[in-house]
This record gives sequence, C-alpha cells and structure tokens, in this order.
Amino acid sequence: MVSLSEKFSPLQSKSFSLLDDETEKKIVDGVYDILEEVGVELTDEESREILKDAGAELDGDRVCLPAGIVKEAIESAPDTFFLYDQTGEDGLSLEGRKSYFGASIDGPALLDPREENYRDCFEADIGWIVRLVDELANISFLMPAGFAADHDSTMAEIVATKQVLLNTDKPFVAITESLDDLKAVHRMAEAKAEGNFADKPFFVNYAEPISPLVNPDSSARKIRYCAETEIPLLYSPFLAMGATAPQSHITAVAQGVAESLFGLVLQQRINPGSPFVLGGMPSMMDMETANFSYGAPDLQLMSSVLSEIGHELGLPVFGTAGTGDSKLFDGQAVLEALSSSYMAALAGTNLVHDVGLFGSAKILIPEMIVAMDEIIELLRHTLGSDQLSGDVEVGLLKELGPGGEFVSHQHTMENFKDSWYPRFVDRNPFSIDKPEEAWDFRGAVRNYLEEFLAEDEGEPAASKELTRKLRKVQEEFADRKA
Repeated sequence: MVSLSEKFSPLQSKSFSLLDDETEKKIVDGVYDILEEVGVELTDEESREILKDAGAELDGDRVCLPAGIVKEAIESAPDTFFLYDQTGEDGLSLEGRKSYFGASIDGPALLDPREENYRDCFEADIGWIVRLVDELANISFLMPAGFAADHDSTMAEIVATKQVLLNTDKPFVAITESLDDLKAVHRMAEAKAEGNFADKPFFVNYAEPISPLVNPDSSARKIRYCAETEIPLLYSPFLAMGATAPQSHITAVAQGVAESLFGLVLQQRINPGSPFVLGGMPSMMDMETANFSYGAPDLQLMSSVLSEIGHELGLPVFGTAGTGDSKLFDGQAVLEALSSSYMAALAGTNLVHDVGLFGSAKILIPEMIVAMDEIIELLRHTLGSDQLSGDVEVGLLKELGPGGEFVSHQHTMENFKDSWYPRFVDRNPFSIDKPEEAWDFRGAVRNYLEEFLAEDEGEPAASKELTRKLRKVQEEFADRKA
C-alpha cells in the first residue's frame, strides 16, 4: 500500500455502529433475496449474455442473480484500493474507516458570492471553484457534474472535467451521462497522465441505476467499459422512501445495496479484482413538499447504515454529507452540513460527496465549501483525535499542587498547539462596551472567499500544452455529438 502524506490525511473515527448483529444480518440477507427473488431490469443484450453465462436467470427484461454469484463478486473485489492524485505521487487510501470529503464544483444554479444572487453556473465559475477547492486542505476530491450553462448540455460534463484537470491535481469522481462522455473523460485523463493512467488511476466513474431496480443500457455499457479499462467504478442509486423505495429504512437500504451490487457483479464477471465502490443516496420524499430531502436525518441515518453494510461486505463505500436543503449560506446550511458530516465520519464512509451542494442538489453555495473545510478540521480534533491516549499525569498535578497555574509551565508550552485553533469560529472574549469587536462565522467565511476571489487570476496553472490537448479532445467529441 502506498503511504499517505499529510496532503490527503483521512479522517478516521473510532468504532461506531447503528446496527446490532441481528439487524445487520436481516439487511444483508434481504439484499441477496432482492437480487435473487425480485431481480433487476436489464435490457442491454451484451450485459445480459455475460450474466446468463455466469448463471443468472433471465425472464424477459428481468435478471435474477443467485446469491452465490453475488457473493463470488464481493469476494473477488478488492476491499481497498488507492485512488491517486493527478501527479501519481499521492492520493486517497480507500480502506477501513478512513473518510475523505469531496466538493461539488458546479450545479444547476450558483449562489454567486459576489452579488449574493442565484444565477447559472458557467465554465469560468467552475474554474475558480476548482482553484478554491485546490487551496482547501480538508477537501480531498472533487465531483464535476456538468452544469456549464454557456455550453451545450451534451458537452457540459466534458467541460467541467477539463477545468478539474487544468486547475488541480486532486482526484475526482466523474459523472458521465453516456459512454461517449466517459470515453472523453478517459481520454482527457490519459492526456494529463501522459499514458500512465491505468497504473495510477485518479478518477472514479460514477454511474447510476434507476430506482427501483432498473439498469439503463447507458449505465450497463459504462460498467463494462470501466471493467475493460480498469477504471474504478462507483455504482450508486438515488432513491427516496415513499417514491422510489418503500417507506421502511432497512428495506430502502437493502434495496439500495442490491442496486449497487448489481454493478459489482457485472464488473467482476468481466474483470475480477477491478476496483469498486459501493454507493447509494437513500433519503425520503418530503410528503409536504414532494421534494427529495438532502438535509433529512433519514438520509444521514440510511447513508450511515449503508456504510456499515459496506464495511461488513468488505467494500469501500461512497456517501453523502456537507449538504442539505437550505438555499442560503445560513444557520440551516451549517446545521445540515455539520450533522451529516458527523454521521458520515462516525460511520467511516470512505468517499463523502456533495460538499457545498444545497437546495436538494440544485444550488452550489461556494461559502459552504469553505465552511466545510473548517467543519472537517473540527471533526479531526474530535472523532479522529488521538488526544485520549497517554497516561494521566498525576506527577504534573503533584508538582504544582492545589491552586497552581499552568499558563507558564513548560508542559503547556509544549502541548497547547495540540488543541484546535479555528480560522472562522469566534472565540474572542465579549465586551459589552465594544460589541462591534464580535464577529460572525458567516462574515469570516465570506471575508476569506472575497480575498480569494480578489487574488484569483482567472487562469489555470496547467501548461499550455495540456490545455491544447484537452481542448482538442473537447472539440473532437463536440464534432461527434453535432
């Protein structure tokens, strides 16, 4: 295993569990029963033939997977793998309870920090947001979704990926709508890696089934392509209790795990040992608003349970935190981001995505990406802390005795920096005579972002040669789509 530097230091919590052994077994057994007795819809003929040869039962568009096939795929997949950064020198070790947080860098709408209004997200915005994320030490990866409004929607994913490759060396999760889009992203990554991508992959491809239990042809083809080219695969459903899943938390989790594992089975039949990430975004449909809730405790609860099941199966896990339903940079946004991040870290979710994406995945709030960098640092000093190790220093208390002071003691000088000293949280003493000296968290974050934008030169740090190569790939695929 490649060693980690502090650049990508994971947050690693102690043991935590929401499930007792009996409930965990119920969910896992339910997953196997869903795949074997209910099955999934699959119409892609090549994928159907692969699974038929493996022993799956086909009935029209329905494919049922015997438990033995599923268990064999789980056993053949690696329980850990290394997602490199774009230099090939560092990266994320996806294993155990190590958690890494990743930011969304575009969305259907952007809450513009300059004007504080909602507007479309453009390619130039994606560029500066990527450069912002590159500066934030606690944001370990990025997730471009393809919402550059100044480009045709069929090219937006490719444009967003180009900005990631030009403006940071951090790894990313690629969302691709079609196989052609995935091929374009792969070509761009190969250009950045100068042909070394297969040996040191730095993106995971995100693909989705459609809940409940439907696998579109485009998703099946992307699974096969990832298996053939050894691109790490993340297969993650997006399901809502009461709409696309039953109004039962453990049943919804079992459904989501089953949907994700279908991708694993197909991938492993093609290329055993290929890297796979178990994923799922299970939440609830708010019956008052008919909205998929990003801030509901249901999402936090079920995402954490899904992570526990992933750990039990021995697979790296993808989850959701640092997000919510708020449409502003306000107290609700911070509450939702903090509570979801605590749950993700406690559950040991490996790739934690959607940092900064709010309004039920419709609004990107850059201030919340900055705020989350502070929140993750706070979590490091609580859940990931090793400050509870060592001995009780009775001798130190004996030396100073009752009434002694520790401010000037050498022990304090040597150890006080172990505590957390925040950038944006106000700890200044309050004076009723000078209330103007109090500052607020929102203002401190906004000041940081304003300074960043004032200093940002608006140009990628990448070489002109890489820029030329990526533009060439973009133009080739634009011509193909025309």
